[in-house]
Amino acid sequence: MYCKFKITCDDGRIISIMTFGPISVLPECQGEGYGSKLIRFTMEKALELDCGAIAITGNPDYYHRFGFVSGHSMHIYYAAAPRDEEAPFFMVKELQSGYLAGITGTFQDPEGYMIEDADVEKFDVNFSPKEKKKLPGQLA
Repeated sequence: MYCKFKITCDDGRIISIMTFGPISVLPECQGEGYGSKLIRFTMEKALELDCGAIAITGNPDYYHRFGFVSGHSMHIYYAAAPRDEEAPFFMVKELQSGYLAGITGTFQDPEGYMIEDADVEKFDVNFSPKEKKKLPGQLA
């Protein structure tokens, strides 16, 4: 899922970007390139929609291969982390070359993007029981 969002610049400007996630592939199909194809295809679609840049929170070892770099290195900071600390899980990618040039600002997760564990548990009781797993690549 992609959604429009923004970077709030230190000088007051608002820069439009997109964020996306989660990307997931059935465990038995992982390692076959489906995740990579999904990401590349959707980045092409975002560019067709005139999106200049994308931000993501995720596993740097995975997303760096698609050209994502640390937000900190681009002077784009994750609002939930102190600016003077690297937040390696927060990354950005320019889809339009130079789109973020000269920008210093903050990215905050869109409203509704993060939910409380208690709300998840309350929602889950509507479904048959399932085993909860933490798989490689998950942050939490």
